[in-house]
Amino acid sequence: MPALFGSDWLADAPYEDRELGVLKAGKESEVHLLARVGPTRTCLIAEKRFTPRLQRAFRNDYLYAGIWGGGGRRESRAIRKRTRFGQEALESRWVAHEWGTLVRLHASGVTVPPPVEQIDHGYRMAFIGDGQQAAPRLSEVHLDLSTARQVWRDVQIEIRTMLDADLVHGDLSAYNILWWRGRAVLIDFSQSVDVVTHPASRELLYRDVERTAGYFRRMGVTIDTAAALALVGDSPSRFARQVLSS
Repeated sequence: MPALFGSDWLADAPYEDRELGVLKAGKESEVHLLARVGPTRTCLIAEKRFTPRLQRAFRNDYLYAGIWGGGGRRESRAIRKRTRFGQEALESRWVAHEWGTLVRLHASGVTVPPPVEQIDHGYRMAFIGDGQQAAPRLSEVHLDLSTARQVWRDVQIEIRTMLDADLVHGDLSAYNILWWRGRAVLIDFSQSVDVVTHPASRELLYRDVERTAGYFRRMGVTIDTAAALALVGDSPSRFARQVLSS
């Protein structure tokens, strides 16, 4: 499939960033639209800003605990106790994890918004949309049966490409996929996990496939879950081995 972005889509330096407004506001983050104006071209950038102490709105900690890595013993202890320092450390890990995952997936060929740069409390990426109109989420789009069948296959390939990069999205559904120029674009990676190290990675893969399949079933696509899992590359040998707690 042709690339959605050219290799030189970013405005060239020296440039000026101009804020154009809020695209989306939620409990955990806000997405702002920026215009980066350079000498020869202007590009649109989405800036995701995380709400302080966003982890208070997070659920299912047992599935994701420890995925953000790093830090010393004092920091890890503070996170477990939910102290103020621990909350700040967890927030920092969360932002770094989502940014790092976006960079990793883009480099691996997954159809995601191209990463631009990390900033304090967030990061910037390519804006997905036409003009200043953001692309709709797949959940907001009704596809005809023929298109839905092709897009379901495309999404399975995206999941497989993620898996080949040793990552599982962890929260994939039609709500975390954008529909733009006839393509599915995956977004929102704060709950992604590493296949090799996370003990629930296979469980989360199953959930990603089943939740995403639900949308396509509503579009009339007949789906065999076992066949879908085989296509995306499910195999017990590639997932984390259970680590016994000490």
